[in-house]
Amino acid sequence: MLSKADIKQIKSLDQKKIRQERQEFIIEGPKMVAELMTGSGPFYIKRLYVQEGALESPRAPVVKYVTASEMERISFQAAPSGALAVVGIPQIPFASPHPGGLYLALDGVRDPGNFGTILRLADWFNIRTVYASPDCVELYNPKTVQSTMGAILRVPVHYTPLVPLLGNCTLPVLGTVLQGGTDINTLFLPSEGVIVMGNESQGISEQALEHIQIRLYIPSYREGSESLNVATAAAIVCAAFCRNLPPRPR
Repeated sequence: MLSKADIKQIKSLDQKKIRQERQEFIIEGPKMVAELMTGSGPFYIKRLYVQEGALESPRAPVVKYVTASEMERISFQAAPSGALAVVGIPQIPFASPHPGGLYLALDGVRDPGNFGTILRLADWFNIRTVYASPDCVELYNPKTVQSTMGAILRVPVHYTPLVPLLGNCTLPVLGTVLQGGTDINTLFLPSEGVIVMGNESQGISEQALEHIQIRLYIPSYREGSESLNVATAAAIVCAAFCRNLPPRPR
C-alpha cells in the first residue's frame, strides 16, 4: 500500500523545480519501462510502481506493486497504463555536431507535444542529436516525455545557446523559413548537417538566422492556408533530407 508521503513525493515531480532538485522524472507505460529495465542507455530506474501483470519480471532497486486505484492517484496520464517509474536524470557529456550525420536544432520550441513529437521523429529518421535552445520546453516535463513515445531513451538532447553552436559548426547549417527561402523540393539536400526549426509562432530567431547558410521553404498548395505546426514541418524536412538515403532495416 502506498502512503500519503509516497503519493505526494511522486506527484511533486510534475514541478520543474522539484525535478531539478531531486534529479528525477517520471516515465509511464509498460513499453517504455520495459526498455528502461534493459539498462542499455544512460537512464536508470530508481523506483518502480507496477500493477500485477503489467510487466514481466519487473526489475528496479525498489519495486512496489500497486492497485489500479493507487495507480490512478500517482499517474500523470488520463488513462494509467499500469507501470510508472521514477527515473534518475543522467549527466550526458556534451557532443558537438561532427561529420557524417544529421542533427536537429530547436530554437524556442515551447509546446511539450511538439517537442516530444520532434524527438520521436528524430528517432525515426536517425537524427544523431537534438540541440535545444535554453528557452525550449524542458525535456523532462511529463507531457514532453509521454509525447516522445520512448524516443527520449534513444536520442541525446542537449540544451545549449544556438548562436555559438551554429557559428562554430563545420557542417552545413540549414533552416526553415516562411518567406525568402528555397523550395525544399527543388534542392539536392546534403546527407549531413544541422537543421534548425524555429518557435511555433515566431520562427527562427534573428540571431540564429544569421548563421543559417541555406534557408528552406515548404511550399503550400492552397492559397490562404495556415502555416504548418513545427512538428509537422520537422517531419516533412527530415523526410526530405533522408529521401536519398537507404532505409535502415527494422
